[in-house]
Amino acid sequence: MIKYRNEIPNANDYWLRYLSSGWNAVYNLDEKSIKRAIKNSSFAVSAYSSDQLVGFERAMSDKILYATIYDVMVLPNYQGQGIGQVLVESIAKQCKDAGVNSIHSFAAESTEGFYNQLGFQAMPANMPGMRYQPKTLTM
Repeated sequence: MIKYRNEIPNANDYWLRYLSSGWNAVYNLDEKSIKRAIKNSSFAVSAYSSDQLVGFERAMSDKILYATIYDVMVLPNYQGQGIGQVLVESIAKQCKDAGVNSIHSFAAESTEGFYNQLGFQAMPANMPGMRYQPKTLTM
């Protein structure tokens, strides 16, 4: 049975799940940085099977206008059981209960179908949204 808690998990447990996600191949962060990142989350949901962290999601928010969901992860052996859906619905409820007007998802393009079934829609091409990636300066 999966139990959900609206809390940030133990940082060591999260670090192990983060490493298993493969995301650190892109970001190349150390454990201390990852722990600081999740500590600064506005909302969080952790999923446990017994005492094992099997899923996690967090959101950053100004708690008025906007919230953005990040880091939805479920261990591979637990995927396909509805855990991700409960995580997203729980974060959305926390955001709405706090009075947030607009909830966004920062997710891979390959997950669009998952989010669509939960009520999310892709932003139109003419809507604002850019990622900062500085060019290497040459002098």
